[in-house]
Amino acid sequence: MTASWQKTIRDVSREKGRALLVVLAVALGLAGLTAGLSSQAILVRELNQGYLETEPASAIVRSERIDDALLRALRARPDLAAVEPRRTLNGRIKAGPAQWRNLVLFAVQDFADIRVSKLVPQQGAWPPAAGDILLERDAMQVARAQVGQQVTVRTAHGQDRALRLAGTVKDVGQAQARMENLVYGYVTVQTLAQLGEEPVLDQLHLLVNGDRFDRAHVRAVADSVRAQLEASGRAVRRLEIPEPGKHPHAQLMGLLLLALASFAFLVLVLSGALVLNLVTALMASQVRQIGVMKAVGGSRGQIARIYLAQAMVLGASAIALALLPGLWGGRAICRAMAVFLNFDLASFAVPPWVFACVAATGVVVPLLSAAFPVWRATAIPVREALSHTGVSGSTFGTDALERRLAAVGGLARPVLLSLRNALRRRTRVVLTLGTLALGGLFFMTALNVRASMIHTLDNLFATKKFDLSVTLASMATREQWEPAIQKTPQIARAEAWIATEASFPGKSEEAAPPHAGLHGGGAAPAGAERFTVLAIPPDSKMVELPIVRGRGLSPGDTNALLVNTALAARYPELKPGNSITLRMGPVVQEWQVIGVLREPFSPPLGYISRRYLDDEGGHGGMTNSLRLSIQGDLDVARAALDKALEGQGLRALSSTSKADARTGFDQHMVMIYVALLILSAILGGVGGLGLMTTMSLNVLERRREMGVLRALGATPRMIWMLVVVEGLALGLASFTVAALLCWPVSRWLGEGLVQHAFHSGMDFSFEARGLALWLFFSLLLAVLGSFAPAWHASQSSVREALAYE
Repeated sequence: MTASWQKTIRDVSREKGRALLVVLAVALGLAGLTAGLSSQAILVRELNQGYLETEPASAIVRSERIDDALLRALRARPDLAAVEPRRTLNGRIKAGPAQWRNLVLFAVQDFADIRVSKLVPQQGAWPPAAGDILLERDAMQVARAQVGQQVTVRTAHGQDRALRLAGTVKDVGQAQARMENLVYGYVTVQTLAQLGEEPVLDQLHLLVNGDRFDRAHVRAVADSVRAQLEASGRAVRRLEIPEPGKHPHAQLMGLLLLALASFAFLVLVLSGALVLNLVTALMASQVRQIGVMKAVGGSRGQIARIYLAQAMVLGASAIALALLPGLWGGRAICRAMAVFLNFDLASFAVPPWVFACVAATGVVVPLLSAAFPVWRATAIPVREALSHTGVSGSTFGTDALERRLAAVGGLARPVLLSLRNALRRRTRVVLTLGTLALGGLFFMTALNVRASMIHTLDNLFATKKFDLSVTLASMATREQWEPAIQKTPQIARAEAWIATEASFPGKSEEAAPPHAGLHGGGAAPAGAERFTVLAIPPDSKMVELPIVRGRGLSPGDTNALLVNTALAARYPELKPGNSITLRMGPVVQEWQVIGVLREPFSPPLGYISRRYLDDEGGHGGMTNSLRLSIQGDLDVARAALDKALEGQGLRALSSTSKADARTGFDQHMVMIYVALLILSAILGGVGGLGLMTTMSLNVLERRREMGVLRALGATPRMIWMLVVVEGLALGLASFTVAALLCWPVSRWLGEGLVQHAFHSGMDFSFEARGLALWLFFSLLLAVLGSFAPAWHASQSSVREALAYE
């Protein structure tokens, strides 16, 4: 081993305690980076590969009865690789005496030969027989059922029918059943007949030939198929073109991984500040050694390489320490995301580029951090270096801040001495304060974003004055639904609404699936033109409409349209005062946009006065959507209402309580909450290590001063208190900085996060408990970070302290 490397190893070993803290901080950042990069590489690969292996549909056409002749004609087209007929129905399901759950039922022509949007068998029988139903595996938790159990299924037009739950499947393309509070079921065409539904299929899942990832190509083929269907006399109700080759959950997953990678990079930057602190202190203590090396012929470059090699040793040690925890953390993230997004992981193999990136970062960050102090220290002339005493020539009180501090009265002299000592190394103090303050800032920001999301949801659901919404299988007259309401004593108030769809005539009627839930509240597919319209009483007592522009509905309105912020963002022409032409059912007419209302996290919706439909559309007293205020037990009211509706010849196609809807929203937010808190805890840990390093270096540099204090009569307890008070001052200062910044940063970060993930706004709420919690944690970190250096300083003898070089 060369003399240069011997000195490098010896210097690091002499400062092994402080070097270990720096290595831990850098390793923490590298572990986060390893976890973020490896989980991103694995998840993107596995999610996309698993999704593409199912041959996801390039386009979905919803039409009328699909017969064998049409299928043969379509399968003969050279621009189609495969055509799969299906059907989607809404219904309800329950297992045993449990309450009804909302059901989306998919009918498949031939389970043994699925070519598009393939299902993967998981448990039980495959393929299902007539009279069997399969459930999506994630939906088992919502259905609260077990394989082999008899479940009762109710559809819009059939009778209640007991089906055998024959098994489970994995359907990668569906939104999580737990989050949507839906059950996804799969049956044969023969089972449709047993349920009382017409045994026909009315959807076409198309897989195009050529470039399946080219949206323009997919649209051209889909439009051609639509033209063919219309030429055969079949009406096309809807055309859906999913994002080509992109899993529907990819955006949410990408957001979380982006946040993880960003925070890992920030941790690395902060840990680089610790390297800077350590190398600066080391260079300051070895100025005379540098002078000696220069005096015997050492060049500036040779000396710099010695100290840069020390930074490389720190980085290499951090890499070795970080890889295994980082890979373990990446696997943990992958498993959590797989459960969260309901997909399987076939392999945890990490690509080589991840290791190369981590290794390069682990070397580059310490080198860059050490470059400036090394280059500056090696530039010192030989004479000045050899005469260096290690004591600054300046005296306390030479600048404005120190003069103000000296003028402070009412404090004990040891406290003033501690405050003075905290300001002696300004650069080191700034780096330490920045590290600690960032940890606190993001801790409080995480709590504020969580509180803001909850506050936003609270405000959203506060506008909904009903406890239960019930969708009927068909339009019902007042003479049918009103007696059912009167026969249900738990219902305190009811309103009859009408739900319909609108589209812009002459444009593509592409749209997201009707059961897309919160996933449908974001950016719509390009060209999507259908949206839901609710006809409500203009003086509705069941909903408040918070108007942000224009005005709300009034009793005298006829063709007035009120839109929510999601719909207004999708279509810029929907501005108050504009006239637009819409198709609602078979009618095409002009509507006047009167206002925009704020509905965060909601899908695009329009509102009109139901009085207009009553007078002009002949729907007086009719409804297909009830809003109910319940007194007493909700489940009892549901069961009683179902029975009363059946007595009137009506059927509830679905029923959703406000609590059920809120649960779905909360499930979407939980991963964001957890990720923010974990990342802020990591930042706080790096801040604590930074404080410990700073206090250790401060004590090391002032050992002779403390020896003088001991010689003048200071007790070990007083020395210990001097160091701890200095640490507390730094902790309190970092808390003050974080507290001042957390309000604007929380608003900015939270709004950006919600806009990116859900394309919605946020009602900001400041979590006051976050201030108290971080004040406690910052002071606790200050005490823990300064305890060991303070203890070592207090236990040094006077002779050892004064003899320290």
